[in-house]
Amino acid sequence: MVKRRKQEDAVGVLEFEGRSSDDPTFKQWLADHKARNGGKLRVSKGATGVRVMFSKEADMAFWKDRSDVEAKGRKPHAA
Repeated sequence: MVKRRKQEDAVGVLEFEGRSSDDPTFKQWLADHKARNGGKLRVSKGATGVRVMFSKEADMAFWKDRSDVEAKGRKPHAA
């Protein structure tokens, strides 16, 4: 018997620099995504942080915007 694996087309990949999959904020983002979409994302360790693979363009744009907003919010505290 041949096992078939469902292959999804990846729209894109984002890497969140300085974050790990154990980061509380990142875990909150995953929980929010699961609550809104009911789906799961592919998460792996990237070169500079956690890497997330998206199958929907809208999901990728939403995560990128959220990351940008948080980065802008953190800059004054880090400076």
